[in-house]
Amino acid sequence: MKKNPGSVMKQFILFIIIAANGFAGDFSYTFTLSSRTPYVREAVIMKLDLVQTDHSKVLLFKFSPKKSDNYEFYRLDMKEEDAYHAAKIHYTYLIYPKKPGHVEINFDLIEMVTTDEKVAYSFSGDRDNIRGLNKTDIPIDLPPLKLEVKALPKGTSLVGNFTLDYSIKKHQAKSFEPLPLTITIEGEGYPPVLSRIVPDNKEVSIFSEKPIVHTSRSEKGSKSRVVYPLALSARESFDLPEITLKAFDPGTGKPYELKIPKQHFSITKPNPEELVDKTDSPRPLQSDWSWLGTLLGYLIAFGAGFLSAKSLKWSIKKRAGTDASELEKEIETIDDPRVLLTLLAATDSKRFQKQIEALEMRIYKNKGPSLRQIKNDIYHIIKEDRL
Repeated sequence: MKKNPGSVMKQFILFIIIAANGFAGDFSYTFTLSSRTPYVREAVIMKLDLVQTDHSKVLLFKFSPKKSDNYEFYRLDMKEEDAYHAAKIHYTYLIYPKKPGHVEINFDLIEMVTTDEKVAYSFSGDRDNIRGLNKTDIPIDLPPLKLEVKALPKGTSLVGNFTLDYSIKKHQAKSFEPLPLTITIEGEGYPPVLSRIVPDNKEVSIFSEKPIVHTSRSEKGSKSRVVYPLALSARESFDLPEITLKAFDPGTGKPYELKIPKQHFSITKPNPEELVDKTDSPRPLQSDWSWLGTLLGYLIAFGAGFLSAKSLKWSIKKRAGTDASELEKEIETIDDPRVLLTLLAATDSKRFQKQIEALEMRIYKNKGPSLRQIKNDIYHIIKEDRL
């Protein structure tokens, strides 16, 4: 009987996707990869299934990819199926290759062998005298998974499907007065965190805070929202040239660009006559340094925000077991949405995700619920957690 060519091709593709399977004495293992030929910084989903085959023992496992400069990885899930002497463990990892060409993913796997008697003995002590589990650790040498990673187009900054938004509160200011600029990049793909987003300009001072990053990961890859708070300052009127970020979408295999159009800023200079003392014995030329106070005030606020974030995170780490009522009291004393955003992000960014997004809308776009309404929503969540 003549085989269907399409069926043969499907079998071949399936063989390629199943990266490796085999036996290691007491258990079998199966690796699967979503892709063997990803682009640099394209999400690859790797799964490993460990199935006990020798049912005379009690088996435990400890597994992780090895750290490498050639890729980064995140564990998405680990599921265990408990059965008597028939352990099954399923791992799911998100992997991002970081260089083109041949990349090998290596692993650390330890098989821990023990017996029912030893397990029972380890749990026979009271709460204050738990005995250690007597076991034998056996390092397992798993074969590496091999990727052939495709290079990105030259100059690519972002990898994924992203959109860009920007907000400029004003285009007119006095000399050296700060001009706030907020840039937001969001979408699916490798987190769009850039070291520099506005190019240097000799005539313009650029002040920047650390980007505010929110990223969630799943078997679909990463979904991110990154906010860049910036400020510009100059002596005289200037043009901010068009900003172009080159991006690449692995899903379509096509490059694209995200742009901020050219912006003109009108700067009002001080009147020279106001800067000179017109007495018969004039003092040396007096400059109006009021702009320095404005700029210093901005930098102080800038630093205060950074230090408050650090101090809040530090205090939260120190009081890892603080009860909900203490958190409510702290929230009630906060009247700055930026400080509240920092507190929520440091406490539990996933639990308060909607409130964090609402605070960002309030801070950067002056839209959405009031600060009081956001606080009430937080109190409601804390109340639910108590139940």
